Amino acid sequence: MGGVGGRTAERIPWVLVMLVAAVATQCAAAGPASGGTTEARKPLLVAAYYVWYRDGNHPLRPWSVWNHRGSETNALALAEQRPGEPPMASAARPLIGPYDSADPNVVEWHVKLAQAAGLNAFLVDYWDAVNEQDKVIDEVVRPTIERLGFKYALLDERAQFHSSFDDYAAMLTRALRRHKDSPAYLRIDGRPVVYLYQVAQKPGLTPADFTALKARVEAECGPVYWIVDKIAHDAAAAAAGEDDRVKRITPGWPELPGVDCFAFYSTFSNYRAHTYDELAGKYRYIAQMAHDAGKRMLLPVHPGHDNSRFRDDPYVMPRRDGQTLRDFLRAATDAGADMVMVTSWNEWPETTVVEPSSTWVDPYLYLKILAEWRGREFVAPTLPARPGREPR
Repeated sequence: MGGVGGRTAERIPWVLVMLVAAVATQCAAAGPASGGTTEARKPLLVAAYYVWYRDGNHPLRPWSVWNHRGSETNALALAEQRPGEPPMASAARPLIGPYDSADPNVVEWHVKLAQAAGLNAFLVDYWDAVNEQDKVIDEVVRPTIERLGFKYALLDERAQFHSSFDDYAAMLTRALRRHKDSPAYLRIDGRPVVYLYQVAQKPGLTPADFTALKARVEAECGPVYWIVDKIAHDAAAAAAGEDDRVKRITPGWPELPGVDCFAFYSTFSNYRAHTYDELAGKYRYIAQMAHDAGKRMLLPVHPGHDNSRFRDDPYVMPRRDGQTLRDFLRAATDAGADMVMVTSWNEWPETTVVEPSSTWVDPYLYLKILAEWRGREFVAPTLPARPGREPR
């Protein structure tokens, strides 16, 4: 990604390999945010959730996405390799060990953890039929979320990664028709939510594309609540030394009709920052741009980032025993974010996870921080039943 992080240059070839290989929610009242902010209301809290993992028993794609071609020759990954497993791409290990996203016991545990931490919904990473992810969502994730009274919506990566706009628009229409009427599907202002993911350095959707996509999808699905990932570098601000203004909503988009909320997936794909002082001004500026345009703003929060197990030029965002996540939450809240997205729940290769890990002294630390921010006490649910997979 131009040498910054994991959601662009390092991610595009990895994703292409995968491709080839194959509420009306309102902000809840709460107390002051962690870190001393005086904000009295908290934004909607969601997390990016991935369903692309396969364990070693999968007949066609064993260890899919747990490993990475870069890990095969990575000294750190090789040093940490366990018997019966390939070199793993993550710098941390799941508390329950590498799992299969189609395991209903794992999904149930994830949902219960998210509820205990005060999350409102998962934004489920969506690739249509790649690696059978649509089947996992339809047959496991959605029924589990419905049964447990949680919420979900689609985080649509094909908005960026597609070769035919017509095929893509038809795919998204089919997907939303399947999901929008679920009682668990996240709605804002009475409309089903769709998040359109974009790579900042080379976005796939133009304003004209979005207008056409909105018309196509809504003709069959009715009104949609559109969250659009759009952030751009401001060279003039950078040259002038205006550090808080170096990133902005992409020109041509703030005034575009039909966009309900602007967003961006990560700071690590755009600029390196992890302390409150580094983040606060940038977040205020971007959120104000959205609000001035009459739109809402979703801001990302991160516990950390570490792609050192499959990159020779890694970017490591330190976790600082949870202070990084606390600083992100404070900055997003102080900026007046309407929504906050944890990136991520379980993107293990980039090690941006809040899902419990046996690598940390307290496996549940980051979920406890989220719960604290929401003004509740975190109580961990029972570990999922997974016989023979990982010692308890």
